[in-house]
Amino acid sequence: MVFIGFLLSFLHNASVFAQEGGPDTIIDGSKVYVTYIPGNMPLIISVPHGGYLLPDEIPERPCLNCAKNQDIFTIEIALRVREAIFQETGYYPYIIINNLHRTRLDPNRNIAEAADGNKNAEMAWYEFQNYIDSACSDVQKKYSKGLYIDLHGHRHDIKRTELGYLLSSDELQLEDDLLDLESFVEFSSIRNLVSNNINSFTYSQLVRGPKSLGSLLEKMGYPTVPSPENPAPGTGEPYFSGGYNTTRHGSSSGGTIDGIQIELDEDIRRDAIRRDKLASDLGRVLVDFLGVHYFPDGSFTEMNSIK
Repeated sequence: MVFIGFLLSFLHNASVFAQEGGPDTIIDGSKVYVTYIPGNMPLIISVPHGGYLLPDEIPERPCLNCAKNQDIFTIEIALRVREAIFQETGYYPYIIINNLHRTRLDPNRNIAEAADGNKNAEMAWYEFQNYIDSACSDVQKKYSKGLYIDLHGHRHDIKRTELGYLLSSDELQLEDDLLDLESFVEFSSIRNLVSNNINSFTYSQLVRGPKSLGSLLEKMGYPTVPSPENPAPGTGEPYFSGGYNTTRHGSSSGGTIDGIQIELDEDIRRDAIRRDKLASDLGRVLVDFLGVHYFPDGSFTEMNSIK
């Protein structure tokens, strides 16, 4: 609790010196249950399950058999990714953080399941979702398209990164020509990218081809599924395909903001040295992914200069 107190104090105090509305602004929700850090590039990162706060006014969610475990160190990773991207490009992604522990709020669920009727938890849920909506709207207005990442951590026995595009394990086991059918593309969280990527890659190529996010991560030394090396989870292997946030804020229902859920394994998150390198490498990979599929040679920076 000492660390999160320091973290929240740092985020709050930093806003005193910020220019209102700019990428250095720190926006706290009404009770600091949610933090929004605006950006100035077409990348949005949300962290729904990394929170530490256990306020008395929000009791533990009474739901039965619902997940309540914290995705430990995902807040720290997201903030380090932000700094790594700035160091490489001079630009910041948008960051949205749920500071409440998952026992109090799960903003990767619909509001009924997320807050279990608690009014303060419901308020935080709306703030979290509205901040993401605001970031997506800003990106669409300024850049016409962009990428949304919902950052998570998993505890599966297989130590690898899992990428969710709203494709189930069974669907990922299909051959590429079947996966590329419109019946699968239309429900994908990267639906817009399939029809609007600068290299005209197919759906299967975007998901597990040599220029996919999984491929870029594997080249940095992080086993990933789906990817060219691991095109699909094996039968019976655990895998997260993407949840409420990826569905709501990705392009499966329209729009030009694509969504990908990233699940990082627990061992790498708990190791401070590996965690710091992972965050730095992930920042580089996300910038490369934007450059390959959305904005060649970082052309979004030119769009910034004329706004």
